[in-house]
Amino acid sequence: MDQKEFAGLIDTTKHIVLSAIKKNLYEEFYDSIDDVVQETYIRAYKSLAANKFRGDSSHSTWLYTIARNESLRMNQKRMRQANLAMKLKEKATQDSILNPREEYSDSGMDIEIKDLISNLPWKYKSVLALVSEGYKEQQIAEKLGIPEGTVKSRSFRGKQMLKKLFFQET
Repeated sequence: MDQKEFAGLIDTTKHIVLSAIKKNLYEEFYDSIDDVVQETYIRAYKSLAANKFRGDSSHSTWLYTIARNESLRMNQKRMRQANLAMKLKEKATQDSILNPREEYSDSGMDIEIKDLISNLPWKYKSVLALVSEGYKEQQIAEKLGIPEGTVKSRSFRGKQMLKKLFFQET
């Protein structure tokens, strides 16, 4: 399927995809509709390009199912993020009550950072967990069996993800 045919498929199925998303995506997450639509069509395009569409159903039924699944996936992702934000806020509140002069105690920040790190993909989580324990880049590279440059890039990207998660949640 070429790009022109795929554009035609999008035009003929966009109302079905949006209907599936509206029925399955929680209302409080409607700000993610564009992301779900995009992921739906990306998955469809990849499947069509790899000849994985079996033709057991029509394209519209198939895309409806993909959109439904992507909506459910987004619900789960956003709920996890909301739960993490709530836990972090509760922790910050508890810390400020227990230590009114210090908004965050050192141990409280460690717990928050470890909570955030646990939500990252494994390749970043493994590097940042070792960084947080005080290991140097060379030691991490040896422990994980990866090049030192990979440790540096994963550490940088992981920290960027942590910032994004932390500031998204607060």
